[in-house]
Amino acid sequence: MKVVRTITYLVVLVFLFSACGSKKSPQKQELLVFCAASLTDVITDITSSFEETTKIDVKLNLASSGTLARQIENGAQPDLFISANKKWLDYLIEKGIADSTLSNRIAGNRMVLVAPVNSALQSFQFSDTINLPGLFDGRLSIGDPQHVPAGTYAMQILENLGCADELKPRFLPAKDVRSALMVVELGEVEAGIVYKTNALKSGKVKVLTEFPDSLHKPVGYYMCSIKGAENDRSLQLYNYIVSEKMTPVWEKYGFKR
Repeated sequence: MKVVRTITYLVVLVFLFSACGSKKSPQKQELLVFCAASLTDVITDITSSFEETTKIDVKLNLASSGTLARQIENGAQPDLFISANKKWLDYLIEKGIADSTLSNRIAGNRMVLVAPVNSALQSFQFSDTINLPGLFDGRLSIGDPQHVPAGTYAMQILENLGCADELKPRFLPAKDVRSALMVVELGEVEAGIVYKTNALKSGKVKVLTEFPDSLHKPVGYYMCSIKGAENDRSLQLYNYIVSEKMTPVWEKYGFKR
């Protein structure tokens, strides 16, 4: 009996010490954000600032908006989803996955035509009479229009200029806008259509011209909460991203608020 009692006491003591230890070392708080690849730099900056302020870890999954939306549809559950257009946000809302009551347009961007920095092509003022296919002989890099918002905007531009069909055989579609920019940087294509913010950050391309907003739907970034993931921490990050305090950070990377 004494042996049994001793073992019982030891078990109770181990339990008490474990309980005390768990109170001293709480589980690490963490948030997961699925974000369009074109926002990599600005969202990394903002979430790093959030981490320093709140001591809450933020993990980022960066890819094309369409790829991220499909991942969420197939069971992935981030706390927040940031899309490079409204189409994929609306898609998740219609599926009953995203929270329509917690969604917002958070920033804007512009589309530009770029070429390798050492290209013989010269920058020019845009005119709707320009013969875009005649400017260069090689391939044109764009995001895959089926999955990449930047590619969708590029197609709208080319269709409105009446040269989409002529240029289609010369397309080199990319998995996201950063990849579309990269092949221009490497000189694998003569030109590309990408976001202005990505082009300005690169030292390996030059902007040939900026396309007017009238040629495509407004470039907007949209954020929403995912159903089942709503909590005080995710709401705190949501409000931090859209706060006026973050406006200078967005502008630093060339985005419009």
